[in-house]
Amino acid sequence: MDGYFDQVIERRGTDAIKWDLCGRLYGSEEVLPFWVADMDFPVPGPVLRALTERVEHPVFGYTKESSSVQEAVVARMQRLYSWNVKPGDIHFMAGVVPSMAAAVRSFSSPGDGVICMTPVYPPFYSIIKEEGRTLLENPLRCSEGGEYSIDYENLEELASRASMLLLCSPHNPVGRVWRRDELQKLAEICSRHNLMVISDEIHGEIIFPENEHIPFASLNADTASRTLTCIAASKTFNVAGLATSVVIGTDPQVFSRFKAGLPGISGHANLFGLTALEAAFTACDDWLDGLISYLDGNRRLVQDFFASLNSGISSNLPEATFLSWLDCSGLGMDDGELKRFFAEKALVGLNPGVSFGEGGEGHMRLNFGCPRALLEEGLERIASAV
Repeated sequence: MDGYFDQVIERRGTDAIKWDLCGRLYGSEEVLPFWVADMDFPVPGPVLRALTERVEHPVFGYTKESSSVQEAVVARMQRLYSWNVKPGDIHFMAGVVPSMAAAVRSFSSPGDGVICMTPVYPPFYSIIKEEGRTLLENPLRCSEGGEYSIDYENLEELASRASMLLLCSPHNPVGRVWRRDELQKLAEICSRHNLMVISDEIHGEIIFPENEHIPFASLNADTASRTLTCIAASKTFNVAGLATSVVIGTDPQVFSRFKAGLPGISGHANLFGLTALEAAFTACDDWLDGLISYLDGNRRLVQDFFASLNSGISSNLPEATFLSWLDCSGLGMDDGELKRFFAEKALVGLNPGVSFGEGGEGHMRLNFGCPRALLEEGLERIASAV
């Protein structure tokens, strides 16, 4: 796959949120986008061929999921994680965020406390707010070296006032892959306080060497009985525009309760999303190996670049995702000044850390899921601005 991920594909004018909203969001069409979490790589060949073949059939009516796409999910969970999932444990939805919102509605009541570990993906906050629940923030601990860990003592205290935990695993934006011992300790707290867990595992396949993603629900029977897992092909295989995700619930009573609340919320599955997901899960392992290798180079490039720049900006080395978490506190700017500095002076579009909640102050998130030439141009713009 030499050169495959180096292709620079023009996305302007394709209604790509990442590119075509840059002028409006950052004040200039000259801004290079490294914000919203989709990648600038072409989809795998088998996905493109499967979609092309389906498009050649001229009718795109209401669609149910096939047994083959169900089996693709079942087989992948078994092969990647030794996780025994049955076809009846699977429900297809139009995205992870709608899935989580539906689960919050099904398993909590207005006013209930819902815990999330901050800083975290912003829709966690909007789901809790829009569903009328009470946000309980459990800030991650950050060492002087920039290593993040779970604050279990604070979590234990919050759990006594909550009915639900929204888990981000791997964690966006800090890029942590939670180890088995960390997840087990988390599971013990959830069990003691009878917390329902909605686990967003959308980045679970973009895992760098020496790390292992473990589905939270796969830990033991008790954890499975209180967990709904949300996954998708969207981040891994760059098909977010096809709006298709999977909810997995291996406890029949829990899953029935979830699905009972879906009428009026969830419609038919997306025809092309299902087509892409099946091809991605069954025929794209070589492509994924190449992607991980390329992204590994990009994440190291970002970290090494800021280490050598000695600018007051440092980058973590994420264990997962294609997102770097930049500590910009050394620049001596407040969060408004940081946003303007990167957008107006460096002409790069990053996500402000404060949008991820408590613990995001003084940080920016950079998406390195792009050809290296674009990434290098963005980094040089930052160096010149500094």
